[in-house]
Amino acid sequence: MKNKFILVGKITILLAIVFSFQACSLKVPLRSIGQSENIYVPSLEKKDIKEISFKDKLGNSPKVISGVFEKIVFLENNKKNVEAYSFISNAIKNELEARKLPIKFVEESKESLFLKKFEIFVHRTSSYSPMVTISMLKVTANIGNEEKIFRSVIKRGKVPIWSMDEVNDPCFNEPISLMVKEVVSKINKAYFNYKLSDEKVEELIKRIHDGEKVNDKLNYLNMYELGFSNNVKALEVVKSYNDSFDEYLRLTSIAVLGLLGGENEFSNLVAIYRNAKLWQDRAMALKAIADIGTERTKKFVDLEYKYWQKQDTKEGKWNSMILKLYKTKN
Repeated sequence: MKNKFILVGKITILLAIVFSFQACSLKVPLRSIGQSENIYVPSLEKKDIKEISFKDKLGNSPKVISGVFEKIVFLENNKKNVEAYSFISNAIKNELEARKLPIKFVEESKESLFLKKFEIFVHRTSSYSPMVTISMLKVTANIGNEEKIFRSVIKRGKVPIWSMDEVNDPCFNEPISLMVKEVVSKINKAYFNYKLSDEKVEELIKRIHDGEKVNDKLNYLNMYELGFSNNVKALEVVKSYNDSFDEYLRLTSIAVLGLLGGENEFSNLVAIYRNAKLWQDRAMALKAIADIGTERTKKFVDLEYKYWQKQDTKEGKWNSMILKLYKTKN
């Protein structure tokens, strides 16, 4: 009996420690975002260099952290509070340069990129549940004769075992880096249509297959690179992982399918969305459908947004959040 009371006491103390972070601030150190090593190459011809400016449209005092932790979680870089526009715009500029895309940034130009949204929704219900983040990024461009919108959303979850520091990379640093890479890949596709070489795609495919054999926990990052490749030779391999037992490989392959496969994958993604057993699979299928960006998929997104807005459930709220980023009138 005495040992039982001691055990209960230890559990109580442990739970108190775990939950104590909810009553004080959680400072998340953001690493400077590393640039891609894989370079895009011209598909048909090299494009002329475009001189564009980058402008802040986040508004005064933008709310980067949202959810119940918005007054608790603080993002830092080099031990200072993160200045959202500067942090993200510099990361996008560096990624565009690393991918060797023909863009030169100048102070003033008639053609511009605008940072419209950078938000991380943070959720957790107990010490036994994961810290869940839904990270969202939105950039608009007035390059050429029409405005285009580039969006990214990354869902992540992690249960901290020993320290809250364990959530820093999987829930914050990594999603931000992936969003920047995805937005740049979409800018490339819209204006330049460069791609990763066939040789680089084959190399990534081999890495994915080899990573499966050794249970590489970061193997899904190779899947993202395939999705961002703008090379159709990656499509069948990406599709083959849509029902993978590896959760992150599966979610990633679904998430990038619309970007890589376009309208031809609409029916496939709708089937995943309708039949998936897990909410995150459904959510990533919705995201991928929205990425296709045709009139048919826009109507689908608007209808599903109206449906999920009426659902007073966690999935309803989270899907509404994702779809609001993409819906036609936003």
